[in-house]
Amino acid sequence: MKLDVVTLGEAMGTFRFSGPFGVGATVTPSMAGAETNVAIALARLGHATQWVGSLGRDTIGEGILKTLRGEGVGVDHVRLRPQPTGILISRPLGPETKRVDYHRSGSAGRIISDEQVAGALAEQPRILHISGITPALGESARSTVFDAVHRARELGIAVSFDINYRSRLWDEDDARSTVGALAKLATIVFGGSDELMLATGEKDPELAMTMLATHSVSDVVWKSSDGARALTADGYVECANRIVRAVDPIGAGDAFVAGYLSAWLEDLPREECLRRGHTLGAIIVGTEGDWEGLPTRRDIESMSGQPDTGGHVLR
Repeated sequence: MKLDVVTLGEAMGTFRFSGPFGVGATVTPSMAGAETNVAIALARLGHATQWVGSLGRDTIGEGILKTLRGEGVGVDHVRLRPQPTGILISRPLGPETKRVDYHRSGSAGRIISDEQVAGALAEQPRILHISGITPALGESARSTVFDAVHRARELGIAVSFDINYRSRLWDEDDARSTVGALAKLATIVFGGSDELMLATGEKDPELAMTMLATHSVSDVVWKSSDGARALTADGYVECANRIVRAVDPIGAGDAFVAGYLSAWLEDLPREECLRRGHTLGAIIVGTEGDWEGLPTRRDIESMSGQPDTGGHVLR
């Protein structure tokens, strides 16, 4: 099967507490990572994916590797290293809010070699997907991301970039030049209002989208609380959000990205790309976990008869 998508980034072990730390609290172990979330989502929809990254040679790293294999995500270019696998700990603070603590200093996830990247891209995937999290992990990771993007462009591989700015990893001044440069090199860019401003310096999201579209970006996707809008060479397309009850909002952005890329890979109209993105996002926020509730192709088809907020082209 021809490879559809290579994702590049960090994966961490997770421990989700049911409440405050103490006697009686239950803990659910799992894994997390923006790029692995996207890879799992696409694999469940039938797309051939590979995740490129590094894990510790420890119980958590081996568990993540086993999980990815079980989900049908290729791990041919994953390396187990002596550094530990990073850990994320979360606990609820309210119905839709969680406190998250990260333990990733000196973790294996920050190390991705040129050999790993070159091996994955040699398989000629249709898309290389990255996020703004990986270059924030350190100079080495940042250099690897840029090298991967330049290599992909040389090979004619589309680059998908989810800005995914995390203020806990780096401040705006440090992030601005890196995010802006990566956005201009990408084929598809995803971002919220603040993230598009970070990438372009333009406060108006529509003007920011237009600025990015003057570079090599074919799809600029703006995600907002009301819905999403895409700008392509054919103009603007928008689609409102599905209205659902949120159980756990974490992972919704990754699910949206995966839905959009899935429809893009199938050469569907951009309205359908946005609609599928919203469908995946609506499903994942209704379940606990970053990726566990991601739908299969059959799940998506079963939702086709449900009311949809729809999408339309803006003339």
